[in-house]
Amino acid sequence: MADLNQLKKPSRKGEPPTLTSNANNLAKPAATGANVPLQLKVSPEVRRDFHSYAVGRDLAANALFQEVWEFYKANHG
Repeated sequence: MADLNQLKKPSRKGEPPTLTSNANNLAKPAATGANVPLQLKVSPEVRRDFHSYAVGRDLAANALFQEVWEFYKANHG
């Protein structure tokens, strides 16, 4: 009969982290001011219209979105 202990593959994951090394993993990192992606699904026509509106006013799409969002919050609070 085969010895089952010899058939086990060794673990390649390594040792688990100590309790002190991951104790602060739920804290929110400080804001860096960097932009992060926001993914939305819109129709190709809306996307084209939005981008052409931004280009026509010499704005980046993210700057236009921020203006629209601030306007919406101010008027629909």
